[in-house]
Amino acid sequence: MRILGLTGGSGTGKSTVAKLLAARGAGWVDADAVYHSLCISCTPMLEALAAAFGDVRRPDGALDRPALAKIVFSDPAQLRRLNGITHRYIREASQEAFARLAAQGCPLALYDAPTLLESGLNSLCDAGVLGVLAPFGVRVRRIMERDGLTEQAARARVGAQPPDAFYRARCDYIIENSDGLEALRPLVDRFWASLPTG
Repeated sequence: MRILGLTGGSGTGKSTVAKLLAARGAGWVDADAVYHSLCISCTPMLEALAAAFGDVRRPDGALDRPALAKIVFSDPAQLRRLNGITHRYIREASQEAFARLAAQGCPLALYDAPTLLESGLNSLCDAGVLGVLAPFGVRVRRIMERDGLTEQAARARVGAQPPDAFYRARCDYIIENSDGLEALRPLVDRFWASLPTG
């Protein structure tokens, strides 16, 4: 089984592309979903986070993600510290998910991760990396509609993420998702048809 990385900033429609590719036969491992599961059940990771950041667990033992977010998202050094702890566990759990897909005979699996390139997890992707891009204003509008944010907050979120040039320089494939679902479907169809799966 080959693994295709899938990445892009908030509001680009990365998850929509993943759903379209999954409907065409790709397996799909979502790194965010993997992390959320680890935040509930991975005792070694939770203990390491507690040792690093203090009382960041809920009474039920799961990670108190809002409490941790207050610590790390205003401090780049703390965010790097968080990533240094969690990426190993995310990688291991993702590899287990890929092994399950391979055992089912899946020929190609997506690795859907917003920080795929920054984390080095793209090293798992032997079928290359697909970046999904969209114009700044389109992303702002989508985030406002999806998350109920103000325009100012949505602009701040997009502005804090890597620019298009970051993805263009590092991805093997690019899909421009600027015009909505009906325009996106044929782009995904053409990409899927051109992608070697052997």
